[in-house]
Amino acid sequence: MAGEASKKRKQRRQVEEPSSDDDAAPGPSGGGGGGGPEDLSNVVYIGHLPHGFYERELLGFFSQFGRLTRVRVSRSKKTGRAKHYAFLEFAVPEVARIAAEAMEGHFMFAQRLSVRCLKRREVHPELFKGANRKFKQVPWRKIEAERHNRDRTPQEHAARVAKLLRRDRKRRERIRAAGIDYEYDGLEAALPAKATRIKFVD
Repeated sequence: MAGEASKKRKQRRQVEEPSSDDDAAPGPSGGGGGGGPEDLSNVVYIGHLPHGFYERELLGFFSQFGRLTRVRVSRSKKTGRAKHYAFLEFAVPEVARIAAEAMEGHFMFAQRLSVRCLKRREVHPELFKGANRKFKQVPWRKIEAERHNRDRTPQEHAARVAKLLRRDRKRRERIRAAGIDYEYDGLEAALPAKATRIKFVD
């Protein structure tokens, strides 16, 4: 009986006394492991952003955690459309860590956000290049339509027609080379007939 009582007391002490692993501070959420909070910067990465949640919306939503100094949504240089991830810079690194921990895995418009606080070595000097600017999307379709439909000079029109005729001749040659007996009017038949000059002889 005495042996069983001492065994129970020993087990109780093991449960009540924390181990060395329990005393260690947990790593920062989303920090990628390794290092403590002092390794983290004041920059937060946000992935899987829903459509329509851009600079103004990010600034308004994440200001509830603290003051934001810079906001940058990654966009395509060609089309200007968002790539659905962004970077936020908070004034205080501790606030950035709290915001990342609070929003990691948060669902927003059926999108599960991927949020983490970047380490200092991950912050590129030009990460926020072009940030805090009002984005103006370039109307590429309108520009291309105006360029395509503009009035052309007679020289440009003649060069364009000559290019189309060269393509048509090459197409005919490929058809003949394939052994296909096929004839069609082509573009030359569609062109207006050239005006002939009549020379009057006295």
